[in-house]
Amino acid sequence: MEPISVILPTYNRSHCIQRAVRSVLTQSYPVQEVIIADDCSQDNTEEVLSRINDTRVRYYRLPQNRGAGGARNFGVEKARYDLIAFHDSDDEWVENKIERQMAYWEKHPEFGMIYSAYEMLLAGVIRHEVPDRSSGRKLEGNILPELLYQNTIGAPTVLMKKQIFYEAGGFDESMHSLEDWDFAIKVAKKYPIGFVPEVLLKVNTSDGGVSSNKAAYYQNRCYMLRKHRTEYLENGMFDKTVQYILKQAETDGLLAQIEKMIMLYLSY
Repeated sequence: MEPISVILPTYNRSHCIQRAVRSVLTQSYPVQEVIIADDCSQDNTEEVLSRINDTRVRYYRLPQNRGAGGARNFGVEKARYDLIAFHDSDDEWVENKIERQMAYWEKHPEFGMIYSAYEMLLAGVIRHEVPDRSSGRKLEGNILPELLYQNTIGAPTVLMKKQIFYEAGGFDESMHSLEDWDFAIKVAKKYPIGFVPEVLLKVNTSDGGVSSNKAAYYQNRCYMLRKHRTEYLENGMFDKTVQYILKQAETDGLLAQIEKMIMLYLSY
């Protein structure tokens, strides 16, 4: 078995982080270390983690807040092994996640990264599955055009080599939302991506999470349009994506503001 380092960023998740960590430690394919990158939590996260009696758990408290992307980058720097997997402190892996991904990768070594489907839950109730496997979208191989338009890759489903992580440039620490989407695009620019068509992650959502911050969402969508503008244009996805963003903004009652934001981001 190849050794694996799991990177788990956290911020004020003392109420649920034990569950996330235990879903890693109980994997049918054993992992060799779980690196907790605590992004300056103000709760008792460290105390809670100290109750887990397993030498594979390595806890680090960052000296200053760097956001989820920065915490993941920090964790990769501390990883001892060449294979890395990402997790989030409020989510759960299914017991055979790593086993299923490793088995798939052995059959398809050409992929630079492997991800899987996952379930979105609210208060324990399944809301929907991502990606929608009935949509007809291409989910494997050269999926850059699809990723430019819409993200299907949840960071806590990702398994990859550390070398490829660095080749892609890691997570953009200037982004405080959608940094996982941006990272997936950067990997897809360089490598085909593999997909295990099974639910291997349960994502626990709340109405107050980062993903519900509309201002940050639109700002980072516009930033990504500028950052990957060449790829959007080359793949014929630029106009389609702009129209999609504007349609969302109209639904949210923010059309005028987002039109100005797009113009501002694309003017330089």
